[in-house]
Amino acid sequence: MNASLAPVREVWAQRARARSRTDLLYLLYLAGLTAVVLGLPALIWAGRLLARPDVLALLGREEAVPAVVALALAVAATLVGLGGVRGPALLPPFFTATLASGPLPRGVVLRRPFARALLLPLSAAVLPSALVAATLLAAGKAGPDSATSLVLAGIGLGLLWGGAWCAGQLLRRTGRRLAVLLLGLAAACTALTALLAGGEPREPSGRVAAGPAEGVVGGLSAVPGGAWAAGLVVSGAVVVVLCTTLLGRLRGTELAAQAARWEAATTAASTTDLAGAAGAFRAVPTAARGLAAIGPGPLVLLYARRDAVAWLRTPDRCAGGALGALLGAAALGGAVLLQGPAAWALLVLGALLLRAGAGAFVDGIRHGVHTLGAPPLLGQRAATQLLLHAVAPLLLLAVLGALGGFAAVLVGGGGAGADPVLLPVATAAVVLAARVWEAAKGTMPLSLATPIPTPQGDLSVLVMLAWQADSVIAPLLGAALLLLVLPLGPAALLGAAAATVAVLVLLTRGRLQDLQA
Repeated sequence: MNASLAPVREVWAQRARARSRTDLLYLLYLAGLTAVVLGLPALIWAGRLLARPDVLALLGREEAVPAVVALALAVAATLVGLGGVRGPALLPPFFTATLASGPLPRGVVLRRPFARALLLPLSAAVLPSALVAATLLAAGKAGPDSATSLVLAGIGLGLLWGGAWCAGQLLRRTGRRLAVLLLGLAAACTALTALLAGGEPREPSGRVAAGPAEGVVGGLSAVPGGAWAAGLVVSGAVVVVLCTTLLGRLRGTELAAQAARWEAATTAASTTDLAGAAGAFRAVPTAARGLAAIGPGPLVLLYARRDAVAWLRTPDRCAGGALGALLGAAALGGAVLLQGPAAWALLVLGALLLRAGAGAFVDGIRHGVHTLGAPPLLGQRAATQLLLHAVAPLLLLAVLGALGGFAAVLVGGGGAGADPVLLPVATAAVVLAARVWEAAKGTMPLSLATPIPTPQGDLSVLVMLAWQADSVIAPLLGAALLLLVLPLGPAALLGAAAATVAVLVLLTRGRLQDLQA
């Protein structure tokens, strides 16, 4: 099989920008040296920064282990769903047509892109586990053996996540949905175990290697000798090998469709059209085509019905958005219960998840912006359509925010009052207003692409990134403001949320006027 690829590799190696074997070895050497010289000191510094009583108490909670397992299962379910949109074993359209769809063995052709794609889930699993290990080492709560076991567990988990990603690409739609459902149910049951565990936060006592089993490290080190970590690595390796042997079963039509979507998305992203890049992966309506989107009733209910029917016609996207919003709300509620870096980390994570989840429910708002300049066929102007299309998403996000905040209250033992519920609900309104403001953004002005030559290169890309980043920064700043005013009481929280939404509404109005000019 490898011999059949030799002529292709020989021709590919003769291109103008081809890297020689020496170049590849130098890149590996440079990456390893950078990790040792820059990455390791940064990891040690971050571990010392996080070695605080509140962070250690969070790691020492009785329900920490089931919470980590639930999070790992939820990520696996997400990766299975992602595999149906953009799988790990993917080549550009040209090579998909010439190599993956040619006479060469498809499994052999797709091994290298699959191996490269595994770096993403591996990094996503290893970095947090290494950070936890560095934190426990800095606090003296874990020995080198336990820290090594944590890093090995991260490697095994990353391999398992890579296998889940590949499984999503291999399975058909029904099997993929069933796998996502089973993993989601497993994550929900494990999270319910964490909720029922309850208990007040407590600090780990003694070293993990010699003391009682507590928290993340203590619970996982219940199996002596780090066998649990070795088991994860072996299981992950077996899953990756199994997926590698099944790469030849990937369907050519599915590979071509994914390759075309990915190339369209990367091309749009390279021109700073991030909305167009995201639109390349937007789900096509496949269900509930028989439901009527138009019916009698008041105008507000009519628009809400249209939005709800549109959500039901893309059930996978709707379920993913609802899950993301629910997890984001739970993270925001957890930020109220914690202090220090852990609280702010949960706040950022929750705001980003809530924003990502809200994206599945604002297609009506995007449509309202697209009607600017068109004849008012429905009898409402664009600004009126934006207001009417915002009603249903606002109610849905408020309900999901309340549910997520209530889950955080259950985890925290109910000692924080209603604050963990109020913060996600108020943040949901701010996030939705930021989404409306983002939808009215329009195209990037060409003046921002003017080259800015410096000795370090062209810095115009930083200006373009800053122009794109405001849609992410706005909800983060809004959530941070709400968390800061939360100790002043519910009235101050609602007032700050109303003021933030009002500012975003005024900014949206200005953008709409600019688009109409």
